[in-house]
Amino acid sequence: MSVVALGEPYFVTALRAVGVEGRVVQGAKEAEDAVELLVSEGKCKVVVVSEGLAVKLERKRDELARRGEYYPVFAVIPAMGKEAEGRTRRLYQLVSQAVGARLKLGEE
Repeated sequence: MSVVALGEPYFVTALRAVGVEGRVVQGAKEAEDAVELLVSEGKCKVVVVSEGLAVKLERKRDELARRGEYYPVFAVIPAMGKEAEGRTRRLYQLVSQAVGARLKLGEE
């Protein structure tokens, strides 16, 4: 169980089709509990989540980082049909946070 998909049934089913273990979760609380279980088992190296679920799990991911948990790594699958602007802004925020300085984005 080194790779596990978490998410809605269609998301998990699609990844199970290519051999990834999956667990269906509904909502942030259920997803956070599933992540905590995976961490406590210590067998999971990568958790694959949808972009929407990744946003809901942001607080849990931050908590794991503060605790010094290196695994699991989260692989985020972008939602289909979403505008690139939202992703670009989120990436900008993450890079700014990582380097500890507010970066310029576009014409700002």
